[in-house]
Amino acid sequence: MRTITIDFLSVFGLMIAYNTVIADDGVMIENDFFRDTLDTFDDDTVDNVTEPACDIIATNPNPCPCQCLSDSLICCNLDNTSPLPKGQCDSYNCSATEITLLNCQLHSTVINRQFILSLGWRQSRLRTLRLRNCSISDTTFGSGLEGLRVLDLRGNKVDAFREPELEMLDSIYLSGNNWPCIDPSKEKRFRSKSNLIFGEKMSWLLDMYWNERWIDRKLTFCNLDDHLQSVEEEIVKKHSVESFLQFTKKTNSTCPALCDCEVADETIKFTLEDMSKYKVNVVCTDLGLTSLPSRLPPDTIYLNMANNQVSSLDLLSNLNPDYKSIERLILTNNSLKSMQGLENSWLQRNGPVLLDVRDNFITQLDTSALESMLSKASINTESNYFFAGNPWSCNCQNIKTIQEFLEKYSSLIMDTEHMHCSDCECTLLHLDYKEMCTKDHDYMIWVILVEAILLVAIMLKLTWDCVRYRRTGHLPWVARHLCWSVPGISRGRWTSTLPSMCAQGEQVIGQEVT
Repeated sequence: MRTITIDFLSVFGLMIAYNTVIADDGVMIENDFFRDTLDTFDDDTVDNVTEPACDIIATNPNPCPCQCLSDSLICCNLDNTSPLPKGQCDSYNCSATEITLLNCQLHSTVINRQFILSLGWRQSRLRTLRLRNCSISDTTFGSGLEGLRVLDLRGNKVDAFREPELEMLDSIYLSGNNWPCIDPSKEKRFRSKSNLIFGEKMSWLLDMYWNERWIDRKLTFCNLDDHLQSVEEEIVKKHSVESFLQFTKKTNSTCPALCDCEVADETIKFTLEDMSKYKVNVVCTDLGLTSLPSRLPPDTIYLNMANNQVSSLDLLSNLNPDYKSIERLILTNNSLKSMQGLENSWLQRNGPVLLDVRDNFITQLDTSALESMLSKASINTESNYFFAGNPWSCNCQNIKTIQEFLEKYSSLIMDTEHMHCSDCECTLLHLDYKEMCTKDHDYMIWVILVEAILLVAIMLKLTWDCVRYRRTGHLPWVARHLCWSVPGISRGRWTSTLPSMCAQGEQVIGQEVT
């Protein structure tokens, strides 16, 4: 009888050539990147077992889901929800130095010496642990595996997991996986695409110990599958996990205390060499803060400071570099009394897409500072500005300018109908300028009228005095009682000269008339 030997290495090589990975439901899924990544490594420990091995194990009458083959122990379809009964695989007494787990559910599983022993392994030194097509999340590679040198986690369904407790490891492989760096399905703030929890949990990979042992870090990428639906986000698939971890570390180090910093919802564009193209959202709502953050992560485009006690925008002034990229600023329900600080800021220079200062204590609408800002913002059809809920000052000096400004940018200012004057509780936009300012100047009309009447009375009195003096020779009462004397001229001489002076005056007037 001829003995047939199955070369598992050849079989797996054939499977890679066909460019497939087998999912839990048995569907064959194309994955060129998985093939290319594995082909990159010319290592004896890579992929010497395949899916057909699980078919062989399934036909084995032994209830143990493992098979000991020479120096390798292969286990299939392990499930953390259904632990192996104690002693089920004891009959193998396998002395393998390599263990491969296929098609396993290992969520929140602790893979330590006790776990390995339950698979029928009895060797004192385990050198290689390999997982293929397994679900790995919140998994712990624990203690008791002192001899382990290679941890190969390529080609799995992965999420963040804890730092392995492996002090003697030589190499770890993580490529060929769908690492969920950007995961819109996870909890996040409004206008954010993803939180940074994955980057925080996997930050241990940036430590020198792991960075030296992470052999395929340049080929370990984020989001290999199509769960990001937008066509514009195809480039996300080419972003390395390492650069995302660096981005997370840098963002968290500059994130304001108590605030949440996340990946912005805007289209993400970047290259492998440039991780700074990730955009950042900073949310600091309902924290009782009295000022704007003094420092922001690089490329912060969205800052939400709603429901605090911010009283000044001075940190925006002098072209503060931390606010250079701000496109959306929300300051709803704070303690602002003015918008001073905008006039020399990046917001004024760039024209933000969103500015919301509703429900503050601002009285003056500084149209000169806002003019440049809104003029630039008008280019973007998505731009929105909100100013309602403030006690706006309305007077004859500013009302006309403000109304013209609101009408000019009515397509950008979304709440002009709800902006009210503090004095009259009337809508600022529809306040009648002529009626308001005419009413304010009614008292001037009476002053002018009184002055005109007094002037006419004086002229009449002067005319009467001249006529009376001509007829009777009597001087006006003022001349008789108040003009007692003129320096250098006696009273008698002064009064005696008046008739001749008046007569001369009348002659001059008569000549001018003729």
